[in-house]
Amino acid sequence: MAFFAGVGVSKSSQNSEGAGKEAALAALKDAGIEEADIAMVISSSVFDQPAILKGMRAALGAAPIVGCTSAGSITGDGVQEQAVSVLVLKSDQAKFIPVKITGIGAGMNAAGKKFAEALKASGEDVRMAFIFSDALAGNGTDLVRGILEVMGSTFQLGGGAAGDDLNFKKTWQFFNDEALTDALVGFGIAGGLPIEVGADHGWQPIGNARIATKAEGTKLIELDGKPAFQIYQDYFGARATDFKKALSLAAVSYPLGMKSPGSGEQIMIRAPLAVGDDGSIVCGAEIVPGAQIYLMIGTLSGVLWSAEQTAKSLMGSTSGASRRVIFVSDCVARKILLGERGQEEIALLKSIGGPTAVIFGFYSYGQIAPLKPPAQDIGTCDPGFYEQSISLAVFGA
Repeated sequence: MAFFAGVGVSKSSQNSEGAGKEAALAALKDAGIEEADIAMVISSSVFDQPAILKGMRAALGAAPIVGCTSAGSITGDGVQEQAVSVLVLKSDQAKFIPVKITGIGAGMNAAGKKFAEALKASGEDVRMAFIFSDALAGNGTDLVRGILEVMGSTFQLGGGAAGDDLNFKKTWQFFNDEALTDALVGFGIAGGLPIEVGADHGWQPIGNARIATKAEGTKLIELDGKPAFQIYQDYFGARATDFKKALSLAAVSYPLGMKSPGSGEQIMIRAPLAVGDDGSIVCGAEIVPGAQIYLMIGTLSGVLWSAEQTAKSLMGSTSGASRRVIFVSDCVARKILLGERGQEEIALLKSIGGPTAVIFGFYSYGQIAPLKPPAQDIGTCDPGFYEQSISLAVFGA
């Protein structure tokens, strides 16, 4: 049972092609292999994205390439700003099936279904998939829902929504030699490779729940029949205007929480991104009409605790692995809240993963993971598109 994984990083932003090649070669060397079965790449938006892929191709030969831009990449050495980071994988017990879907903004649910249908068309027994999507294309919740409507509500998904270094203008998704926008890329994993996926956030509810009496997609219009923004005005008075700026420290510290029918006791975070003149709140992910909505509070200790507990809960299936990958999709809002203590979060993951663990991932605009059991009703509850959370996928042999 041979399994190889390695990470390489380059910060040569003045030579994007060279950076792609340098990071890929370093990843191969770290894995101890000459050829990879698949490569994942996370890049800063400061690079020439097609040139990065050209450099990677020179190093990797015919290996499939998938990935996206981010708000910072994550490796075992810490947070990597303005960098190209590459993970290479090779296994004799797994098969990797790359898939791309373009033009997803025209119909997010339909795009998710097309992705899943492509996995099924491979004829392989796909057990899990990583996805990287354009967060600016539309409702990420509906994208995930489309995949699960085809693959089944218990199908394991990992990954996240692409970022662009907090510019919120244009994100890139990578598929082989193509740098795409408005796309969904990823790969399925078939075979006997042990994999566990999970997520958590660490925020806690304040006060009593209110009911989402009117909501459309990602827009929360009314709570208990009143304009949604009233919840912030009731708690913070004149200071409520601080919450009208997307990803301000106030908004990051006090997001909304949603407990929807079918989700059990799980509360999903919903980040306020914009406030309308009518008092409606545009969130980063779908609001389910009739859901219970809470004001939430986040602390540094709570954020770090959620990362620690999620990692510990996922280690069982790879306890005997000689090489273990911990893939991280961490919300950019958590990066803002943690500040320099973001390095502490990564150190926690390393200590839990052990000396042979390979840490790789990115700060994303949305995190992907299954809901905790028994929440499996994809029609009435969020099917695994998280905000202000950390999603981890642990696999190895």
